[in-house]
Amino acid sequence: MMKLKIFTSIFFSTLISNSVVAADQLGSRNNPFKIAIVPSGHATKALDNAKPVAKCIEEKSKIFINIQVPNSYIAVVEAIGAQKVDLAFGDIVSFLIAKNKFGAEPLLQVIRYGTTTYQSAIFVKSSSNIKDVKDLEGKKFAYSDASSASSYIYPKILMKKNNKKFAQEVPTGSMDASIIALMQGQVDATAAYYNPPAISAANKDGKKKDEGKPEKINDARSKVINIYPNIAKETKVLWLSKPIPNEPVYARKGLSDELKAKLVPAIADCIKKYPNSINNMQEVIPLKSNTTDYDEFVKEVETSGLDIANIFSKK
Repeated sequence: MMKLKIFTSIFFSTLISNSVVAADQLGSRNNPFKIAIVPSGHATKALDNAKPVAKCIEEKSKIFINIQVPNSYIAVVEAIGAQKVDLAFGDIVSFLIAKNKFGAEPLLQVIRYGTTTYQSAIFVKSSSNIKDVKDLEGKKFAYSDASSASSYIYPKILMKKNNKKFAQEVPTGSMDASIIALMQGQVDATAAYYNPPAISAANKDGKKKDEGKPEKINDARSKVINIYPNIAKETKVLWLSKPIPNEPVYARKGLSDELKAKLVPAIADCIKKYPNSINNMQEVIPLKSNTTDYDEFVKEVETSGLDIANIFSKK
């Protein structure tokens, strides 16, 4: 079993009434509720961004929280199974494995940019001679995590369907690192999440002369726009997948209804109060139905011919 490697963690000790939880009950000071965040960007930055959200959840739920930043999506799955993590902000693949293997339960649906779906995009430099998918043959490709749908699995399905192979696949550990690798010329292409750019309906004086003009990019390139201000012009989207449902926020099997009743509204309120603080989430809403939205994704992977076990074992 893969051991969970914690890069860093933080424990918030908000003053909570002693009458709320018993000494060693889950959610108490001596046994805090453990939340894992697997970021698409830098781990330390992800932890810092999550601090106000975690404190907010503590204050609203009256539950002590411990935030952890593991080193991969699959590490979270193993931690969920071993009950070393109680709730996870992960991805679709880690959720499906945790659900099938350990009975993990989806609690909240993630909303980004006003939608519950996103796409996988393959990015190349605008100046690149890569014009379509067939030109990816023999090229160097960067990806964040081998269990990421947008960064690795969908591009691999695409290449397999087109009978093409990358010359080299470079794991970077995060999507912003993959984009930087592309910008620095270390790789020829990379893949990451994508949402369509926002459209400006009017400028500040209320006139609509800017209508139809892209306002900002809503994909992984936005993570490094402070380093590369012209990245939208210097890169292009080579390919887009079909819409993929956003991942849920999911919990390990066996959490009490009492805990869930306290945490679900608290998490929803705090994500809305601090949008974009955790994996670019603007909002999360309670799930009222089963996870049938993910059936098409599962079917796509199962019929692709990819060896999923090998994908998950990549380093």
